Amino acid sequence: MSKDPLAPLNAAGLQRLPEPMKAVFENLSPEELRVASAIQERLNAVTPDFEGQSADNNNCLC
Repeated sequence: MSKDPLAPLNAAGLQRLPEPMKAVFENLSPEELRVASAIQERLNAVTPDFEGQSADNNNCLC
């Protein structure tokens, strides 16, 4: 996992969320963030590259 705990979520589009939703992710406990990031990394690993760049990215926790 990345040293930046928000990296997988940022890669999935965390910064595109409305502020209230983004704040929820940014205020997760370290354990919650670890779990959410691990799930996002696993989703990213099984999704073809072209899907990750589509406008309706469905493989995203956020």
